[in-house]
Amino acid sequence: MRPRGIDFFVYNVSDIARSADFYENTLGLTLRSREGPGWVEFAVGDTPTVPALRPDPEGAGAAVQGGAIAIAVDDVGQAVDKLRHHEVDILFGPGAQASCYTAGTSDSDGHLLLLHSR
Repeated sequence: MRPRGIDFFVYNVSDIARSADFYENTLGLTLRSREGPGWVEFAVGDTPTVPALRPDPEGAGAAVQGGAIAIAVDDVGQAVDKLRHHEVDILFGPGAQASCYTAGTSDSDGHLLLLHSR
C-alpha cells in the first residue's frame, strides 16, 4: 500500500440539510457534489482534499462516530490485502460506491480510516 494523499475527510452530522446549508451559505464553500440524501461534498480553493458530510449513522459503533479520513490509494484491494497481512481488521469492503471504490478500517484509537480510489 502506497498512500498518495488525503482525498477527503467526512463529518457525521445530525441534520445533513442544515449542515450543508451552513458550509455552503455561511462558510462560503462551493458545493461539489450531492449523492442522494446521504452524501455532500464541497470544494475548498485549489486543494484536492474536500470536506464531506453524511448523516450520523444510528446505532453505529464508536469507529464511525464523529468523522473519518479517506486515504487515496492506487488499488484498494491490494491495500486491504496488505493490512490483513499485518492482522489489521477490515470493518467493511472493499466495495464499489456511487463514484469510488472503498474499504474501511480503524486506527489504534478506533478512528475510522477509509482506503479510497476514484
